[in-house]
Amino acid sequence: MLSILIPIYNYNAVSLVRNLHQQASKENIDFEILLLDDASDNTCHREENAVLKELSKTKLFELPTKAGRAIARNFLAGQAQYDYLIFLDCDSEPVDNQYIARYLPYCKGNDVVVCGGTAYKPTPPPPNAYLRWRYGVSAETQSAEERSQNPNSRFSTFNFMIAKKLFWSIRFNELLKNYGHEDTLFGFELKKRNCTIQHIDNPLYHIGIDTNDVYLEKTRQGVANLVILLENYPDRNLLIQDIRLLRVYAKIEKWKLIPLFSFAYLMLKKIMLFNFKSKHPNLFLFNLYKLNYLCYLRHNNSQDI
Repeated sequence: MLSILIPIYNYNAVSLVRNLHQQASKENIDFEILLLDDASDNTCHREENAVLKELSKTKLFELPTKAGRAIARNFLAGQAQYDYLIFLDCDSEPVDNQYIARYLPYCKGNDVVVCGGTAYKPTPPPPNAYLRWRYGVSAETQSAEERSQNPNSRFSTFNFMIAKKLFWSIRFNELLKNYGHEDTLFGFELKKRNCTIQHIDNPLYHIGIDTNDVYLEKTRQGVANLVILLENYPDRNLLIQDIRLLRVYAKIEKWKLIPLFSFAYLMLKKIMLFNFKSKHPNLFLFNLYKLNYLCYLRHNNSQDI
């Protein structure tokens, strides 16, 4: 019936896994929970998560070296024994006790893919993590109706269910080793196969809010991944069509303004970073920062920060 797949990196997933185990057991279905520790460097979390090995219908795998998000998810899918896979991030929390139940009616056929959505708790985190929380509330918290307006472009790996046969016809693209845009590529491949993603209101809280410094580093990694895609993905036009940042970049490239925006990155980054780490980060500036950094990488053919 259902395989619940959770990659783990430097996080205590005990509460989440026990919650999901209780929900799935209540539904009286065949299920398993498969966990993969992607070489966490936090010994404390590894020891805390080790207790999950004793939980019924649960397996915890551990990698000796870090593989990355795409490889980790593909590995878990390769271990799954059931026909439907739920992928979710380890730093999540069900908003209620109906999370598993809401996915069950969609366990039909071999071409189903369903996204449940992302939610954020209303109480702001500490100031040193405010940028990630504010961006998530603004850009990621959308109803199923809102996400369905552009279903494939709103695909997110944070919380989704997919038929195993469909997953194995695509898999996550292992070209991208660092954080960012593996979900973009997966959405593209679904679109190529004329698979429309169903969106439902079944969100998980995103509770593992990155600090400002960590999130900014992940943001730069995500932009660097866009450079890799621009240089390696066979359908460049599809990338530009579906990714807003690249649509703007394509216009700048056409107007031969990349050197100007690259220079702006160097000149303005300290001011922008100061804003992003404040209590009132400006999301327009944040998007401009990503655009400037993309132009900087392309202009200098470098991934130096």
